Amino acid sequence: MKPFIFFDLGQTLVDEWDYISYFDKLLLESLNGYGARIDLRNYFTLRNNIIINRKIGSDGLLDIVSLTAQLILPRGYDSIISNNLKDNLLENKKKLIKLFNEVPHIIPLLSKTYSLGIISNNSSGSVDLLKKGDLVQYFQTICLSQNIGSRKPNHKIFDKAIKDSNTPIEHCVMVGDRLDIDIFPANELGIKTIRTLNSIYKVQKPICKKEEPLYTIKSLAELPNILSSIF
Repeated sequence: MKPFIFFDLGQTLVDEWDYISYFDKLLLESLNGYGARIDLRNYFTLRNNIIINRKIGSDGLLDIVSLTAQLILPRGYDSIISNNLKDNLLENKKKLIKLFNEVPHIIPLLSKTYSLGIISNNSSGSVDLLKKGDLVQYFQTICLSQNIGSRKPNHKIFDKAIKDSNTPIEHCVMVGDRLDIDIFPANELGIKTIRTLNSIYKVQKPICKKEEPLYTIKSLAELPNILSSIF
């Protein structure tokens, strides 16, 4: 039986840096448009503190919109700005995201030795990138929160993926970028964990033992060597 490797999508297999740059620019302009008077440097400090202090839930970047507004604008502006930006952000995300450059090579390579799966809170739009790249064929199971009705870090989505994999949990690995919703729940369940750092969430630091990944990598290109040392 092959070991089973599960991947997160956003900022793990999917490169969202262009979208994040667009998001930051749009949100900063919106905050200042309502009188915030915050410069880019202070905005980044505020945004990163929100991430570091685990204020973001499973909605990811969309949570930053309301949270930053709550911190620097009068009550009520968070809802206004969120409503104004939501559709814009969702539409442009589809246009700006892409697979990380190493993904088209690394996924077929890993599939020769391991079974592969997805555990993600992202929508099917991110899976479409795998389909366009003719890569979806390499994944034996794809567990998306929108299909299961449960979002990471809830164990339900992990349990479904493990059940579908038909693989003992000690032979499973979770590869993801967030300590709070990828690494923590996987560690709780006994899944081996690998954290990727090419992400906005790289500023997170472990706040407990269960948030400590077994390995940390800067690029997915490191995975073959890391996985061969595990199994």
